[in-house]
Amino acid sequence: MSDPTPPRCPRCGANATPGQEYCLECGARLSHTSTGPVERASVRVAQRHSWAAGWIVPSLLGLVIAVLGTGAAIAISGDGEEANAVSTATGGSLTVTDSAATLTAPEPATTTAPATTAAATTPRPPANPAAVTWPQGRRGWTIVLLSLPQANGRAAAVAKAAEARDGGLRRVGVLNSSRYASLHPGYYVVFTGIFESEPEAASALQRARAVFPAAYQREIVP
Repeated sequence: MSDPTPPRCPRCGANATPGQEYCLECGARLSHTSTGPVERASVRVAQRHSWAAGWIVPSLLGLVIAVLGTGAAIAISGDGEEANAVSTATGGSLTVTDSAATLTAPEPATTTAPATTAAATTPRPPANPAAVTWPQGRRGWTIVLLSLPQANGRAAAVAKAAEARDGGLRRVGVLNSSRYASLHPGYYVVFTGIFESEPEAASALQRARAVFPAAYQREIVP
């Protein structure tokens, strides 16, 4: 059974005669094989509407196929993703999840230092003895701070010895010069330190002079 529709150009829809190879209007090559449903639909649309060319129906059909293919690809790729993907950062960093918009950080650890008292952390200075006495029969060196006549009484010398201790000098005492051959008799001698040699006494002389500027080193001979 022959197709009752006369042959037409699939591009512009112009009439063609059987066996015509090219369209006389647009120059498109005409197919001599039997036309398919798409070509026939294109020709019918061109016959009914003068503004529609023969290429409109194939183009629309191709567009529909492309849209359907894109939707299918999106659906396939969506099925492959995990529904509840959770990305977690460890090591004390922030934790981020796709189910919540808030960022949480680990709370800092707090430590409580043990309470300490000032008495426990500050060492106490060594006690400064009230007075020292020269060892009996001992020969050595000392630093004489001052000499007071015995007529003024021993209390005056003891007071000067306390003043020396308050100034930071250590091993301070009072000598009775009449008992030592190397000293002039009749004096109370206020001294600081008991040294084995003259250089050892000289090393402490500068500190003694900071309190008693007239201090000097002296050998003590019983």
